Amino acid sequence: MPPGCDDSGMALGAALLLTHNILDLPHLPRTALTSTGAYLGAPIAKGCTDDAIEHYKKEIQASSVDDIAQDAADALAENKIIGWYEGRSEVGPRALGHRSILSNPAFFDNWKRVNLIKGREEWRPFAPSVLDDDASDWFKDCPLPSPYMLFTAKVKNKKIPAITHVDDTARVQTVTEDCGNYYQLLKHFKALTGLPVLLNTSFNGPGVPIVETPEQAIEFLIQSDLDYLYIDGYRIEKK
Repeated sequence: MPPGCDDSGMALGAALLLTHNILDLPHLPRTALTSTGAYLGAPIAKGCTDDAIEHYKKEIQASSVDDIAQDAADALAENKIIGWYEGRSEVGPRALGHRSILSNPAFFDNWKRVNLIKGREEWRPFAPSVLDDDASDWFKDCPLPSPYMLFTAKVKNKKIPAITHVDDTARVQTVTEDCGNYYQLLKHFKALTGLPVLLNTSFNGPGVPIVETPEQAIEFLIQSDLDYLYIDGYRIEKK
């Protein structure tokens, strides 16, 4: 099941059709299934983040942090809600840790808090990211690995209520080391809390696409109740 299984995947499907059915090139089997197959968006242009910070300097405070994953894990362990912006954006219908809003799944009220930030109806559920090696300890009855957050699993543990729907299900994303700093963030969060799971939802508000540029991410922070934005080595908060 490819990551772009909505309309955004039609271009990829057309390219594969041409490659294999028209040009008759062989299909190469994948030896690994990770979220990296979805990170096809544009990379952050050099200096773009610094320019955006300068543009909004009257409204924000930006702090350079030595270990952005550790700093973000500390904030999440303290029950802050953060925006996480890393590398190239995802293709497909799911946020996969490169343009995500994240929160601590141990607190049931985070379901409501994040829905309010996103301007969604309160009843709408959220999905978890989980370290791949720990996934089977927390979820069952779902294909694993599940890197693109496309399959529904049964939740095995009551410790993560913010991502558990009323029927005890969740739509799981498994995260591996080659997913970048997002993997390190989950590792640090597990070390702090014992939980290898985060609530992960798309970094956007109602009726608008997922943020693509640093400017859009900072604008979202300013206009919302996010506690922090982590981007390109910076922790940013509203003044």
